[in-house]
Order: sequence, then C-alpha cells, then structure tokens
Amino acid sequence: DPVEAAAVFQVLQGINYEIDWKGMFPGDPCTGGPHGIACDIDSNNVYHVVELNLGWVSDYVNNPPCSFNASIHPAIFRFKHLKKLFFYKCFVHSPVSIPPEIIQLKDTLQHLTFQNNPSLVGTIPVELGNLTSLERLVLAENSLEGAIPAEVGNLQTLRQLVLSHNRLAGRVPRTIGGLTSLVILDLSENKLTGEIPSQLYSLAELQKMDLSHNRLQGPIAEDICNLQALQFLDLSYNNLSGRLPDKLGQLASLQYLFLGSNLIGAELPNIWDSLGNLIAVGLSNSRYAGPIPASIGALQKLNSLSLDGNQFSGRIPSNIGTLPNLYHMNLSANSLFGPVPFTSSLVGRLGRNLIVRNNTGLCYE
Repeated sequence: DPVEAAAVFQVLQGINYEIDWKGMFPGDPCTGGPHGIACDIDSNNVYHVVELNLGWVSDYVNNPPCSFNASIHPAIFRFKHLKKLFFYKCFVHSPVSIPPEIIQLKDTLQHLTFQNNPSLVGTIPVELGNLTSLERLVLAENSLEGAIPAEVGNLQTLRQLVLSHNRLAGRVPRTIGGLTSLVILDLSENKLTGEIPSQLYSLAELQKMDLSHNRLQGPIAEDICNLQALQFLDLSYNNLSGRLPDKLGQLASLQYLFLGSNLIGAELPNIWDSLGNLIAVGLSNSRYAGPIPASIGALQKLNSLSLDGNQFSGRIPSNIGTLPNLYHMNLSANSLFGPVPFTSSLVGRLGRNLIVRNNTGLCYE
C-alpha cells in the first residue's frame, strides 16, 4: 500500500533522523525493509504493515535503532492493519507521552509494548481502554505516573497486562477483575496503595500475579483459592497484614510463592504438604512467628527456602534437610534453638547457600 509505504519511512525518521532510511532501504519496505517491520498480503496482492518493532534489542533482534531524541510520528496511525506495536529503549532523553490518538488502531492492534523507555512520561491515556482487540499490553520500565485507568477493564481479550517498574499510584482498579482471559498480571515496582481488590481473585485463568514492591495494605483474602491456575504469586515488599489464609493451600499449581517484607506477624498455617509443586518459597522479614511447620519438609520439588528475618521459634524440622532438590536455605535472624539437624552431605551441597546465623539458641552436634 503506497500510503503505508510512505508512512513507514516517516515513522523511521521520527525514531531516528540520523539514518538515511530511504537510501539504506530503497525498495519496498515490506519486502526489502529493515528488520522489525512485518507485513501480510491481502486478497488483492497488496502488502500491509502488521508489525512495527522499533528499538534495537540485541544483535539477534536488530530492530531499527532509536536516536537520543526519538519521537512518535503521527504517521504511525495510518497503518490500518497493524497488529503489533513495540517500542524498546526508544525514549531515553527527550520526554514523550503515549498519544491518545492510538485509539485509531482500535480495530486491529493486538500487542502494544512500551518497554525500558525512561523518558516515556505522563499518564496512561484512558483511550487505551478502547483498544478492544488487545491481547497483550506491556508498559514496563518507563516513567509513567498517575492512576491506572479503570478503562483497562474494557480490554476483554487481554491475556497479559504488565505495568511494572513505573511510578503509578492510587488503587488497583477493581475492573481488572473482569478480564476473564488474563493469564499474566504484573503491576510490580510502583506506588500502588489500598487493599488487593477482591475482584482479582476471580481471574480463573491467571497463572502469574505480581503485585510486589508497592504500598498495598490489608489481608490476603481466603478467596485466593479461586486462582486455581496460579503458578507464580509475588506480593512481597508491601504492607500486607493478617495471617496467611488456610485456603492458600488449595493452590495446587503454585510453583513460586513470595510473600516476604510485609507485616503479617502470625504463625504459618500448616498447609504445605498440599502445595507439592512449590519450587521457591520466600517469606523473609514479615514477622512470622511460632514454629516452622514440619509440612514444609514435604515439598520435594523445593529448591529455595527463605524464612530469614522473622520471629520463628522452636526447633528446625529435620525433614527439611532431606529435600532432594534444595540448593538455597536461609533461616537466619530468628529465635530457633536446639541442634541443627542437617547432615554433612546437605551442608556440603548447599555450602554458602545454607544460612542459619543469628539464631542464638542453635547448636551444632
């Protein structure tokens, strides 16, 4: 399409005016253009741009590189068949915002990514809620501010929502709980406040939930048991309180559990023998008290266990030392006592990855 062909070079000029794009690629940009531009052919044998991947990633993914003052040329909205728009490390000096005119791509756009753009500033435009064909929305490692717009709940086909490593504030929108196809939810490394909305516990297809490094408060609800597909849960580095719900033990698919650096301050429930797929458990620095549950010793797939910086007391369960895949264990800075029940072979295998210091009551036989 001649309109799209001209638009390609305008967009390339916008991200990097230092390169003579037409001189370097004098032919059709669909058949002889730079890596990162992909086209499909229609029934009339006309090529249309369906992917724009902008920003050099590596020698193996050598998309068109961006210059220090890259911008988003409005010609980008002329691609009426565009399915994927990807900006990686394009905006690093001159401030750029996500243009509300992106709504013009609502009928076709399926993947939208702005990643590692430190000068991508401003708020997430509410117009993104009209991109109802989106399956993947990744706005990560930027400098976006303000609230997450409730309009993201309109993206009913969304499978991946990643807004991590920004400066987003306010509450997590309840409307995200209506994204029934969501598989990945990552809102980590922001300034989000309030409680975890109960609506998030209805995301039956969710495999990854990462809300870590925010300022979330309140308890983890028993309704978390509804997330039966969940494999990765990270709620660490928040201000969550209340004991861990017993129904956490119903998440049989869970492989990675990180709940450290919160304000829990209660005993661990004895649920671990029903979580046999766990590979890593991180519960550091959250005021957990009481004994270490012996049922943790049933986690045969476990390779990392971090219980340091709490108020655990009593003896170390000896069966933890028999876990065949364990390579890292940190039980330091608690109130554990009695003999350390680990064999010399385990101590040799873990080496420096076995940490039990600052438990004044422990002794070695």
